This record gives sequence, structure tokens and C-alpha cells, in this order.
Amino acid sequence: MPFPFKRSRQHEPAAFPRSILDAVKAFYATERREPQYKPKHRRDRTDDDRKPAAHSTRHRHVNATQAHPRAPVARRAHRITQLPTEVSHIYSAWRYIALHTPALWRRVAFREGGLAMWGQRIHRAKACTLDVQLAPYVAMSHLAYYNYVQLCMHVVLPYIHRWRSLEVRFVGYAPFLWNAALSGCCGHSSAIEAPALRELTLVYPENDDTKEYLLFNGYAPRLRRATIQGIRLAWVPSLFQNLTYLDYTHHGFTRGAQAASEVLYMLQVSAALEELRLSFPWRGDAASRYALSASFSRAVHLPRLRKLALHVDGPDIPPALTYTLPHLSLPVLRTLYLIAPPAPRHSQPPDSVFPHLRMVLKALPRLPALSHLHMAYGWLDERFLASLLALLPYPGTPHLTLTLEGPHITYPFLCNALRGAGRRIRALALIRSDKLTAEALVDVLNRLSGVRLQSATNLHPAITALYIRDCAGLDWRSLQWLTMAGVTLKVWENGREVDLRYAKAKKTRFP
Repeated sequence: MPFPFKRSRQHEPAAFPRSILDAVKAFYATERREPQYKPKHRRDRTDDDRKPAAHSTRHRHVNATQAHPRAPVARRAHRITQLPTEVSHIYSAWRYIALHTPALWRRVAFREGGLAMWGQRIHRAKACTLDVQLAPYVAMSHLAYYNYVQLCMHVVLPYIHRWRSLEVRFVGYAPFLWNAALSGCCGHSSAIEAPALRELTLVYPENDDTKEYLLFNGYAPRLRRATIQGIRLAWVPSLFQNLTYLDYTHHGFTRGAQAASEVLYMLQVSAALEELRLSFPWRGDAASRYALSASFSRAVHLPRLRKLALHVDGPDIPPALTYTLPHLSLPVLRTLYLIAPPAPRHSQPPDSVFPHLRMVLKALPRLPALSHLHMAYGWLDERFLASLLALLPYPGTPHLTLTLEGPHITYPFLCNALRGAGRRIRALALIRSDKLTAEALVDVLNRLSGVRLQSATNLHPAITALYIRDCAGLDWRSLQWLTMAGVTLKVWENGREVDLRYAKAKKTRFP
């Protein structure tokens, strides 16, 4: 008896469209199947190959291709090179994932490619936040440079509410570049606010525009990191009060006490900072400007600041720095970096130091929690270092990691600078100290420990860790015996750490 309810076939897909789809897929497939019947050598054929196939049930369903194999063809080139130009060489699944993952398209870098391409990337990012980067090349005229910057910012300004980071770097000089880049970000409108902005980078060292900019209508509550150089900004609390990292190079339009007052006000607004890098440009100030003055009546308390880097680019300490330091309160500062670039060989000796380091020593605030001190190049004066170590508190046990970088490090320098500091120093790091030898370094360690480490047993050396990085004149292989004396030894060469387990040690020649 037939079943009374028959299934309706009007909703079933037709077979013809499916066959068309299979044919298109087969034509544009990026992978070609190997032929089922590979040509065999004449000598490999056996008698079984000449026997007729038995007539069985399974042979009745063999298709025409299997029954009549194609003749072998000549070997072709690699299949990747045979693809037509309009077919992508990317695996289709990965391409599908990339096109449907908005986070992969969030970076908008106006350095290469056309503006239309970046507009398509923004469209593919959909509602995802954007990382905008503007770092154009300088190989263009001033007017072309200005117009190009304006066009780039015109593409991304409608999406300012989606900016996660903004990085603008200008190399070379052209007038009014900041006006071209940031004019659309200034004003008093909620349409230019940046509620998703987390990182801001504005760098233009050759700027000569003294205009002050108030960005994003003063509203960027999620802003945590900022790198500022060569621009004058209105430092409003609603924009910068939540910063945890600040790399600030003063614009240089003011000097001395006035520049220090500006920086102190900024630090008072951004009191939640955890890491600060501060630099003042050198303007050739006279020695009379180094007199300390109470230009800022209130002390700036930074209760969370753990890392402070003082960077000096010029031949001497800027007076604005000596005005700023006395007004800072740094109760939890752990790391202090005193950084300077290597001195040019043609201008002055490579081991010259800053003449007014004593002014920094007078202006430096108390550092009760300091545990890491890094000094480089122009800061490396033995009297300055010895006085600075004497000012640091002594908790009862060695606690300080001292890092010295530059060709100033010699045997007399270490003997004079570290005299009486053995109780404070826990670890010593040497970077690019080409004039120091292994014999001299061992003698310094003996002086700090008060005993000869070569012959002593069961002792606790004053310095328990020694780090050596790119010191050409120091034979670190002859220092591996220090590990037996309780000193941890680590070595870096050409930016890579050396595995001392496989380093061949040389015989020590110390008396």
C-alpha cells in the first residue's frame, strides 16, 4: 500500500545549478590533482599488467576516465606559476578569514600605498578601533608635503571616535605641518573627541611653530601613553590626567625657570605616571642660568613613578633640568636612567663629561627606594658617581644594580668611583667598556669584597652578579671561575646572550 503522504519536491534544489557550481570550482581550483594513472617505465611492467581485467560487479561501475586512462603528458612547471593572474595564490580559507576579521585591518599607516587603499582597509575594519600612523617621506616640496599631510588626515578624521592610537612623525622641515595634521583634531565639538584613544605619539624635532594645540576637545579618558616632542600642547586634566607613561621632550620655545614651570605643571596634572622620560633641548644657555630658583612654589608628588629617565642631548646639562628636579617627590622610584648619546669623535673627546654635573647633584631629590642606577657617556664622572652613591640610603644589605655604559670605564675610574660603595652595590653591569680588562675588573671586585676571590672559600662576595655587554677589550672567558666564587656571570655579544655552558674557558693568569 503506498504511503499516503508524499514528500513535496518543489523545494528541493535543482541539479543543474549544482553542476554549474562544481564546474566553476573545478576550473578555478588552486590545487591540481595528480593523474590517477602515472606513466610507468617499460621495464617495470609485469605479466599481471597484460592480463585482462576480470568481469566482476565492481568493474561495472568504473567510469570512462578509469576505463580509458589518458596518455602521459610532459612534465609541467610548478602549479603555482601556472595559475592565472586573476586568481590569488593565497589559500582561499586564509583569505576568507582575513577578509572577515576586522582586527587585521585596524592599522592605517600612511607610508606606502594610495589613499584609496587605506580607505578600503578602514571599511574592512568595520567597527574595530584603528591604529593611525602618519610618517611620510620627506622627498617632496614644502607645499606638496603640507597637502599630502592634509589629505591623509582627511581620510581618517571621520573615524576619530574609533582611534585607538595616533602616531605622527615628521622627518625634515616644512612650515605649519602641525597645523596641517592636527587642525581637524582641535576645536570645541563632541565630534572630535577620542573616547577610545590609548596612545598618542607626536614627534617633529624641527618644528618652529609656537602655536598651542588643544586636542580632541580635551576629552580622551582612556589615554595612557604619550610621546611628545617638538609641539606645544594644552595640558588639560581631562586629557592627560590618566597617563601612566610619558616620553616628553620640551619644545624649546621657553628656557630656564619658565620651561621648568611648564614641565612641573604637566607633571602635577599627570600625577599617576609610572614611567617618565624627560629631556630638555640644549639652547646654549650661559652659566648664570644654573642658579637654583624657587620658580615653582609647590612640590610635585609622583606617588606611582617607578622609572625615571633624564636624557641630555647637548654638550652640557640644560638649566631647566636643574630647576625641575628640586621640586619633585619620588617616594617609590626604583630605576633611574641618566642617559646621553655617544659624543661625536670629530667634535670632542669620546670620554668627555658634562661640566655642570655638580648642579644636578645639588638638585636631585631624595631617592629612598632606588634599586637600579644606569649611567651613560656624558654622565660618567667618577666624582659625581661617588657622591651620588654616598647619597643613596643603605638598607643594611647590598641592594643596588649599577649599570655603566661608555668608554669612560677604566680601572682608575672604577677604583675611585666605587670606593666605599661595596656595601650598596649588589650587581654590576658594564656596557661598551672597551678600555677595561679582565685583570683590572677582578682587582676591583677584590677591593669591593675585601678579600682575594681567587683563593678564598665559603665567602659571600659584595657583588653577587656581573653583567658584561659588548666589551671588546674584556676577555670574559677568563672570568668564568667567578661562578665558583658565588658571582653570577652573564655575557652578551652582538646583542645576543652567550651560553656559558658551551663557551671554552681560557686558563686564568691572575696571581
